[in-house]
Amino acid sequence: MDLSLVNTHQKVLIKAINAQNTLKKRLLSLGFCVGKTVEVLETSLQKNTIQLSIGFSSIALRFEEAKMIEVEVKE
Repeated sequence: MDLSLVNTHQKVLIKAINAQNTLKKRLLSLGFCVGKTVEVLETSLQKNTIQLSIGFSSIALRFEEAKMIEVEVKE
């Protein structure tokens, strides 16, 4: 499943980042890497952006960017 489909306040594990090189580098610099846990904090009403918590940081991504991140629900 991709990150854009995750419910609010659900924790997931990043399995793969299927983005272009430039975006992939930006995501890696923000802490998005395979094996990291991410929590969805909030989504915008128009489903344009998604707010995430990764480590001690809070980050907002566009839904198009979130669709490129493959995740697995953490039990």
